[in-house]
Amino acid sequence: MEMDALPCPPSYFFPSKGKAKKAFTRALRALVNGRNLFLHGMPGTGKDALVHAYSFYSRRPVVMVTFKPGTDLAPWFYVRSIGKEGTGYDYGHVWDALVNGIEDRKGNRRAPLMLLSDADRADSAQVEWFRILTDSISGRILDPHGKMVPLFRDPITGKTAQFACTANSVGSGDARGRMASANPMDASIMDRLGKKVQAEYMHWDDESRILKSLHPELVAQVDDDFWRGLGNCTASLRKAIKDGDI
Repeated sequence: MEMDALPCPPSYFFPSKGKAKKAFTRALRALVNGRNLFLHGMPGTGKDALVHAYSFYSRRPVVMVTFKPGTDLAPWFYVRSIGKEGTGYDYGHVWDALVNGIEDRKGNRRAPLMLLSDADRADSAQVEWFRILTDSISGRILDPHGKMVPLFRDPITGKTAQFACTANSVGSGDARGRMASANPMDASIMDRLGKKVQAEYMHWDDESRILKSLHPELVAQVDDDFWRGLGNCTASLRKAIKDGDI
């Protein structure tokens, strides 16, 4: 879990061509305008990378929650504690960020952007914490005593925490078996997740540009025919996966 502006992925740039440009322009506009976002699509389409880049360039503080089956999320919110004065609760980083905001470099407190990564991988126990998170989109969160606590309101934007949720499936699970850990998501949760955008693979001109910047030693040894061939192979493999052939 991260508690500051996220780093930008190496050699990242925003898609400039094709379907990916249209999809990520819609997603980026949602983030800039303060809307909640549900960004879904195949692995490798750059869903989390988009949010990382937005956080990096805007210096927006982010709380990143990655759903991994079996991980206990309770300590990130609150857990029972015992001290000299008796029993109580210890509050975790996610709760603190939602209720108290995150302190920036200038000492000002800001409402965070919540990045909920791989949301469709949440198991049955995590779904209940996921529900608490999405319920907080209304500006309040339920504390362990059953009391509704208001979320921190950003002094600059006047808004509470913003949510960006990523997933490999559209929320109905993956019947084709490509993402075996993807689970169907509760419809009542999906309704709260804001703008829905399907991520697309980058145009090969954009993708090869990233590859070339990451592997300059390879660029020095091959010609343009190599990159065209690699692009054709990549497109063929992705088509075969989409068609269910492999």
